[in-house]
Amino acid sequence: MMKAFCAVTAMTIAGSTLAATAAEPSQATHRYLIERTFPPGAIDGVDAAAKKKVNENNATLNVTWEKSYANADKTKTYCVYDGPSEAAVREAAKLSGLPVDNVTEIPADIKGEPRGAVQHISAGNQRYLVKRSGAPNVMANSDRKYGVTLITSYATADKRDSFWVYEAPSFSAIESAAKASGAPFESIAEIPETVYPH
Repeated sequence: MMKAFCAVTAMTIAGSTLAATAAEPSQATHRYLIERTFPPGAIDGVDAAAKKKVNENNATLNVTWEKSYANADKTKTYCVYDGPSEAAVREAAKLSGLPVDNVTEIPADIKGEPRGAVQHISAGNQRYLVKRSGAPNVMANSDRKYGVTLITSYATADKRDSFWVYEAPSFSAIESAAKASGAPFESIAEIPETVYPH
């Protein structure tokens, strides 16, 4: 448990370093979404020392952390990382004692934002991650009707799997907008917490 906590703390610090150097990665760098599951309480209280250690471990493998989205109970994170390969990203996680459930390369943006961008959510709203499989043709015409705004999105190179980050007033609003979009979705997760590398 303490190892997971330290790893998470390190992960948070690693992300800070990336945001501070928000330059675009080199051509040889790939972007990945890493899904992680933590025991309850493991992410709480992540301190600067743990973050520093994660950043140091990442740096040994030319891996950088952009940001992580966490669910409400902080047991699941979706971390955006840059690195030379999936193997390097997995090894960096291992060095820091971070769990890895799944790694998906996400080179494509459907709606991009600058790397290292900090997301600000309007008062009364939450953030949600909608995961889609297949090649969806998302029609966002009805999003505004439900008070839903697309913040950013990530996709595999073939765009057959995608992750859409939205701002919305409630889970039911995001679910209604997702259904009205005409594009099937695999899952919706509330991700109110964002852990930045700085």
